Order: sequence, then structure tokens, then C-alpha cells
Amino acid sequence: MTKLKSDANVKNLESILKQMAQASDQILSSGIEGKETEVRIQLDRMRQLKSDIETVEEKYKTFFDTRPTAEKKKIAELIAQINKSEEFRTAWASRYRDLMPTKVLIELEEGPDAILDWSLPLAWDWKHDLIVFSKHSDERLIHSVVKRGQKRILVFCADGLEPKYKTDDVIYLLDEKSIEGYLEKFGPNLPKRVFTFDKIVKPANEIKDPELKVTESFFEKFEKTFFRSIVNKQTITYFANRWINQGLQNLTTIAVQPSFKNITEHINNIPAVIISPGPSLDKNIKQLRQLKNKALLIAPAQTLLALDKEGIVPDIVIVADPQNLLYLFENYDASKLGALLIGVACQPELFKKYKEKVISFNVNGPLDGWVSDIFGDVNYRGACGSVSSMAFLLSSVLNCDPIILVGQDLSFSNGKQYSKGSADGGLDVSIDEKTKTYALKNIPKGLLEMDLGNIAKEPIDNAPQGQILTLPGYYGGEVYTNPAYAMFHAEFERLAQINLDAKSELKLFNCTEGGAFIKGFEHVTLQEAINTISKGIYPDVNFDQISQKIFNSTDKKGRLEKLGNALTEIESGIAKSIRIAKKCLKLASTAKNNKDKLDELSTNEKELFVAVQASNFISMAMHNEIRKIMKLTDSASTIESNLEASKLLYQLIITEFDKILPDVLNSIDDYDKVMKERAILDIA
Repeated sequence: MTKLKSDANVKNLESILKQMAQASDQILSSGIEGKETEVRIQLDRMRQLKSDIETVEEKYKTFFDTRPTAEKKKIAELIAQINKSEEFRTAWASRYRDLMPTKVLIELEEGPDAILDWSLPLAWDWKHDLIVFSKHSDERLIHSVVKRGQKRILVFCADGLEPKYKTDDVIYLLDEKSIEGYLEKFGPNLPKRVFTFDKIVKPANEIKDPELKVTESFFEKFEKTFFRSIVNKQTITYFANRWINQGLQNLTTIAVQPSFKNITEHINNIPAVIISPGPSLDKNIKQLRQLKNKALLIAPAQTLLALDKEGIVPDIVIVADPQNLLYLFENYDASKLGALLIGVACQPELFKKYKEKVISFNVNGPLDGWVSDIFGDVNYRGACGSVSSMAFLLSSVLNCDPIILVGQDLSFSNGKQYSKGSADGGLDVSIDEKTKTYALKNIPKGLLEMDLGNIAKEPIDNAPQGQILTLPGYYGGEVYTNPAYAMFHAEFERLAQINLDAKSELKLFNCTEGGAFIKGFEHVTLQEAINTISKGIYPDVNFDQISQKIFNSTDKKGRLEKLGNALTEIESGIAKSIRIAKKCLKLASTAKNNKDKLDELSTNEKELFVAVQASNFISMAMHNEIRKIMKLTDSASTIESNLEASKLLYQLIITEFDKILPDVLNSIDDYDKVMKERAILDIA
């Protein structure tokens, strides 16, 4: 076992404990002297420190377990000192809670602060965590929390607020549609905690029912959108390196094949059917034959084998997951497919095996958008939670109308999660209604080999066990689901609303005939939807001809030229970043008492950040580690501690960029081979 060294992380932990012990002592002494303002200041400081210590990795927390007895004793004394004030802190913070109603307390001079004392979480990051109020919240509470140092504050006010009621540095949103844009502005720096104030402290004034419903709907939408943002962030953190490595490996194939941009140039305003692998697909799968050449048949790869058993060939099969999904194509003759739409960072074996059918697209803008940017392709900066919701998004981009969902249960049905004919059809689900949990049984080999469950405890749709939730049922009542499907359900409703707002006459049909009810869709049988298309004035959809035009329209020469330039820039940027980081690391080791070297380090560090930013797609994978180190830098109280934290950052850049360089060089080799082959063909 490698022995952990004392570094900036360990020193930071020790510093936090010392500050907590100091705050604890000051809380007790100020409490004895009746200095309420000082107690409050130190209690808020303790909230920040408790938040800071939660971000320290476990391996650093256990560092002192291996240290000499004297050091262990020192840490134990600090912890005892911190715990000494715990009972007083809890009692002091809640001293007014049951003494009088909130509407009476708020009128006192100390009232707003007293309410905040007992309502705010005991661990709180005043700079990064978020407090959400409504227009019904007393503005004195908002002023008070701003005064105490809160930086991220959101107020929902459906019908606006007069300027005199507004507070500087506070964001005001007028409707639910603004939520997504608001959260996107945080990028990867999402708050760790969101505190919805009105849920803990009810507004003093009674709220009329219509207004109450609007506010509650906003809070619910915010929670769902925030949850989806957190899951996407966790997905980025977990799959970042794989996305980058596989994206680099796929570049040369992507260069000589069409992208989704080519599809947008040849498809517009035709019916689309998204065929998902839910258990209800078994009810109406045979009817899909009637839609061949009448609508664009789009299927996630998970549905492919079920369709094949019925002799149905989808026009487009979509693969969005970066993991190994080759088992979904087992013994399938892909030559009969019109196109295989694959995410740019999906498994390279898929690109190689089905090269002639591949059309690329970017799945998760923050991580794989850099590939699409190289070629000037369509780049979706957001991300969808499921391949089916991604298919819905892409169908709307193509102006498809109507858009029909089939097999989109988003729930468990009769002990099943998938259609019996699908690759994962053997999976069984058992539900324990008493404990409100589910367990998966007979997990197919392909699923077992996928690396699931490590992104988050709940959001993975194939986690072996987890909490069950309920959704409104297709035919009324409620159906059981898992947290991931509940998130996808919210995503479908969000996308449906966006589409209907943009085009009110758009027809959206949910023809699953089972599973969950999805707001924004008309719930009709598949046969009814087929009849609607048959009676309507729609062009025939001969995707074989369309796909031929798509593949023939690819500007291979132009795309290869763009790739060559990009690879040169990427290699140069990585080499430059490593070179400057090594120089910074050397300077940081000797600059402590040398002003000239500190100035030189500052100059080189600025140059380093510019170089790293030029390779932004790589630094995205390092964001979590960078953020931790920047926190160490912010909390550094001496030049020495600042330099120690900076050294961690320089070493991180060297390590991660060194790790990615071989993949870049391999991509350059692949590119050179393709260019030589093309040169030989041109000569011939």
C-alpha cells in the first residue's frame, strides 16, 4: 500500500480543523458574554468550514491514522474542541424557533437573522450553494442573507416585482422556462446544495390557491432540472476520460463519413416514429410494418433485435452511450440499415465495424462538442438523459411532424423493464411495496459487462436495486418506476413543451399503450396514429434513397483538411501545456523567498492557463480536480501554502495531458494513413 504524503490537501484539512476549533471556542465565549452578533458570525463561519471539510477526500481524512501518537493526539484535541460547542450551537440556532410564530418573529429587529439561524443548513458554502426564494418570501430575509455573505440567490416572481422590492446581486426569474438557462450558466460549477426557503419557512402572508400552485410547480420543476444537471455533471465526471479517448480514436472515421448536419439538409417535415424497447412494445410492434416508407423509423440500438424478430428494419438506429454496446447488434445484418447514427465518442469498434453506415452526432455538448466543432457540424451544447429523449430532440430538429412514441413505458410493467424480444428482454424486476424498492434479476450478460452504478447511487436506469417512485399512468392511476426513468419522463415533458411552444400545431402522439402518461402528448393507439398518417398529406419516406444522398453529399476532402489542422493544433497545445507546467512546477519549488522567481512564475502561470484553455475539451475532464485545487489556493494564508496548492495543479496538468498525448499521436498516425491511401487512389 502506497503511503500517503503530507501535501497541500493534508495541510488544508489540518487548517480547517484548527479554524473550526477556533470558531468553536469563540462561539462559546461570545455566548457566555451574550454577544449575539459575534455568535452568529462564528456560527456562519462554522457552516462554511463544515462545508469545506465535506469536500476533503476520505483518504486525506484518514491520513493522521497512520501518523505518530503525538500528531494523532493533536488532531483528537482539535476534534474535541470542535465538538465542545456542538450542543450550544444547535440550541442557540433554534432558540426562537418554537418561541413565537414566524410572522411575529419577522417583525423584530433581530427577527430575519433569527429565522435564518435555525433554518439554514449547518453545512453551507456561502459562495457556491444556492438559496431559492419566491416573491412571497419576505424581502427582509433576502436582505439579511445577502448581508451575511450569500452569493447565489434566486427569486421566483411569476408576475414580476416592482424595482423597490428587488435586491442587487439577486437573480429574479419570471417563469419555469428560464430555469434551464439559469442553471446552464453555472457550467460545471453547479451548487452542491440548493435550499428552497419557502419549503422550510412558510411565507407569513397567506397565498391564494392559483398563485400557490404556480409557485409549487416552479419549485418542483427547479428540483427536477437541478437533479438532471447534477446527473449530467456526474456523467461528465465519470465518463470524461473515456469520451475524450474514444473521440480521438474516432476522428478519422468521422472525417470521411456524414454527420447529423447532412441529415438536416435532406429531411424535413416528415412523420417520425421513435421505437423504444419498453415492455409495452410487445403489444403493438407488429403494427409498425404499416409505417415503413410512410414515416421515419428511428430506434435506439436496444430495440434492434426485437424489431428484427418481427422482420422490421428501422431507418435509423441510434447509439449514444460510450460503453460497450456491441452485444445489442449480435448476429444482426447491419447492411440492411439505412444509417447508424452514433455519438462521436461512442465505442471505436462500432465505428470500425459499421463504418459504411455511420453518421456521427454529438451526444453531450460539454464533453464531445469539440469533435463536432472541428468539422463545423451541428453541435448540441446540452445533453439528454436517454437515447430515446435524444431521438425525440433530433426528430424535432428535423421538423418531423407528427412525432410518435412507441415502447416508451418509462416504468416497470408486469415484472419487466424491456420488451421480451430486445437484447435485454430477459431482465426481470421484483418490487417490494413495503420498502418501496426494486431489485433486478436475471441481468443479461451484456448489461453486466457495462460499468453501471458508479455515476450515482440512484440515477442509473439499470442499477441492480434502488428506490421505486411513481408516475401518472397511461391509462390513469400510477405506475412504478425508478429515479432514472422519472428523470427521463420529466425530460420528455420538458422537450414536448418546448416543441409545442415553438409550433403549436405540432402533433405529438404517445402510442406506447402502457407505462407512464407523458404531458404534452396525445395518448392514442398506434393504429389511430397510423390512420392519421394514412389520411394526411405526407410524402413517401424512402430512406434508402435519402441515405444515399446523405452519404454522397459528404465533403470528405474538406473534412479531412479541417481534421489535419485541428490535430496539429491539439498536439501543439498539449506539448506547450506540458512544457509550461513543468517550468511552473520547477519555479514553484524554489520561489518562496525570491520575488523575481515569484514574478516569473506568475507570468508563466498566465501563459499556462491560456494554453490549457486552448485544449478546453481535455481540461473539462479535469474540472473536479481543478476546482478542489483552486479551493486550496483560495484558502491558502501564506505564500508557502499557496505554492504547495499551485504545485498540485501543475502536476495535475502534466499527468493528465501526458496521459492523453498517445491517443492524439495515434489519431495523427490514422490520419496520415488515410491521406496516403487517398493520395494513392488519386494517382491511380
